[in-house]
Amino acid sequence: MATRHQHRGFTLIELMIVVAIIGILASIAVPSFMRLQARARQSEVSTNLKSLFTSMRTLQRKPPLDIHSTGFAPERGNRYSYHLADTCNTKEERSAVDVVLNGAVQCVSVDTFRFTGFPETFEPVPPGATWDSKGTNNGLTTTAGLFGDDQSWSFLVYGAGDVDNNTDDSADTWLISSSDGDLTAACPTTGGVADHIAAGEPYNSNNDVDCN
Repeated sequence: MATRHQHRGFTLIELMIVVAIIGILASIAVPSFMRLQARARQSEVSTNLKSLFTSMRTLQRKPPLDIHSTGFAPERGNRYSYHLADTCNTKEERSAVDVVLNGAVQCVSVDTFRFTGFPETFEPVPPGATWDSKGTNNGLTTTAGLFGDDQSWSFLVYGAGDVDNNTDDSADTWLISSSDGDLTAACPTTGGVADHIAAGEPYNSNNDVDCN
């Protein structure tokens, strides 16, 4: 006589355990995935600021207050706005198929043609800063811009944007400067311990993922 095999299904307890394990794994994986996405998006601003720094350092004399004076032109689809002045009185607009230049532009707008829910420019979050003697003598603070005279000048440029898809919180802010400095990020805080940043090194003064 043939033996009949009985197939037993999962019990409710077993299903609950499996669901709990999946929930724990998801709670670990999702934040890590978000940070990975953010780091990928931050590569845009780091690359562009390094390019601008290299172009600026090739100039012997102080250029006009125009972020394009060295040929700086970020690719379209930029999540970040770029600031050579704290107040963008003139900016390159990227809200349509064609870029619109407004004279000697101090800022480059976010590509709102691509990111329709973004503002044209984000407000940078500056760090605490102590600059080297050249930067200090030229009047360098934490304000974006060009400082000093034709013979001895310094500059500070910001990139500010959104990497966590929440435009209501503070902007992910990066800077690059012609001076060495002791910089203290606005967020996340480091307990008052300054980061030693070399000229030309992009610095994240406000991290959009960790700081809301």
